[in-house]
Amino acid sequence: MRKKILLGLLFMLSMGITSACGGNAPTEEVVLEELEVVEEAVAIEKTIQVADGDDIFHISMGVPTTLNPLWNEEESVDRILRLIYQPLVQLDASGKVVEGIATNWTHSSDGTYISLDLRSDIVWENGSSLTAYDVAYSLDTIALTGENSVYHSVLDYVSGYNVTGNNSINIYFHESFSGNIVALQFPIISKSYYGGSVSGDDAIQMKPMGSGPYMMESYTTASSMELVANPYYADGPAHISKISVNITNGNKTDVYAFDQGMLDAVVMEAIGTGRYAKDEDIHIHSYATRKYDFAGFQFGNVLFQDKDMRKVFAYTLPRDYIKESIYLQYADIAYTPVSSTSWLYEENTMNYAYDKQMAATLLKNLGWSDLDGNGTLEDAEGNPLEISILVNEENATRMQIAKKWVEELQLLGIAVTLDAQPFDVYSKRVETGTFDIFLGGWEMSAAMDLYDFFGTEGQYNYIGYVDLEMEALIAEANVAVGEGATLLAYSDLQKKIAEELPYISIAYRQDALFLTNRISGSVNPVVDDVYTGVANWVLAP
Repeated sequence: MRKKILLGLLFMLSMGITSACGGNAPTEEVVLEELEVVEEAVAIEKTIQVADGDDIFHISMGVPTTLNPLWNEEESVDRILRLIYQPLVQLDASGKVVEGIATNWTHSSDGTYISLDLRSDIVWENGSSLTAYDVAYSLDTIALTGENSVYHSVLDYVSGYNVTGNNSINIYFHESFSGNIVALQFPIISKSYYGGSVSGDDAIQMKPMGSGPYMMESYTTASSMELVANPYYADGPAHISKISVNITNGNKTDVYAFDQGMLDAVVMEAIGTGRYAKDEDIHIHSYATRKYDFAGFQFGNVLFQDKDMRKVFAYTLPRDYIKESIYLQYADIAYTPVSSTSWLYEENTMNYAYDKQMAATLLKNLGWSDLDGNGTLEDAEGNPLEISILVNEENATRMQIAKKWVEELQLLGIAVTLDAQPFDVYSKRVETGTFDIFLGGWEMSAAMDLYDFFGTEGQYNYIGYVDLEMEALIAEANVAVGEGATLLAYSDLQKKIAEELPYISIAYRQDALFLTNRISGSVNPVVDDVYTGVANWVLAP
């Protein structure tokens, strides 16, 4: 599975990066030729052997084409390389930027650049110091990577840099944007170690050398990678001294190996916890993701141009039931496109909790009643209240939500058709706006920008929504500088979204890290780094 760091709604591909020396602004533009690494992953069939009672933490990843984190394209490989390399900044469970290699930072007043101070106590595993020149070199390397590399999209935000000291650097952005800092969660590599490499397929790319809690001891092609605790790790040696990373065909192989006791960890959707519900030897650590489920109205349908009619449908959606019976508790109920787990979340908004009586009252006030006693509501001219809900039939969770919602709406007297379609038909219908309501899902960006969803010219504004006040609030949120201004702007925006109800937000799904009971300690996975804090975990033989 390929992964890109989700910094924007779509990533535009950059061809280079601006580099500056001295002064307060970039002075020279260096355009670097974009190189692409293309290698086919080799399918592997092998048996993973784990000795009972050993002192090694057994995990897995897919087949790597490189072990340089900046050239890498694979999600599972990135997950493992985070054990070896440290990011410039990182995100906590709420999506808020926290310290990484950078300890503090200051935004310019216009938000177009940021000044960062780096930790002075971080060294590479060869004993040399990590400096701002390594950060600059990492950015130059990203400019060379192929479009599918995990961190290539950093260039959609970062335009240049200016090293201001051995442990300080200014990073410049293409434009002012409240989410720019999220683009800085890329791993830092050593300039002195990689400096002679000009492409992603050099031999050195398979010999990682980082500053994180672990270092590579050995690597066997298409088989395994052995890690040991890095004695130079700035935060102290890891409690688990050895990690064996088995190279597998993918998540299905990982799940099988975990079930057979061959692995100590596996990552998958939390809704799959049922298979381990009664297994006391398995510990489940769920965490919030950016997978957002919602229902969208077609504003070309005159019915949904009335806000009160949209409220009718919101009040009949039983979110608590959906969380309990469909997501099996592994979801965070959503009331706006901002997750309730996010540091940006505004809790004082209309939530439209399930309320059939309120929905019935609104319908009556809108002039809908069962004139002929046939169980279906009609308007004053006798026209029935009819709508359809579009859903892709392959998505079992979404189908269950749709069926339950149809039941609730039919009890109110609304004639509802469940329009279940194959994904290709569903996608085309959504893109062309051929629906009354559609159930959908987005994997939201870490750097949120809602214009593409609700802006008049938004790329994903399939619902045909137009509201200039909404656009102005989105613009304010996008250019807010600093935490306080960003929180205030997103508070106003969420209140507007809840009031206008262009979408009915359903939930954010959870994923989970499944661990054997050999692992103890404070295990708190986050969506971008499931093994965060691994240096403090303890392994029982």
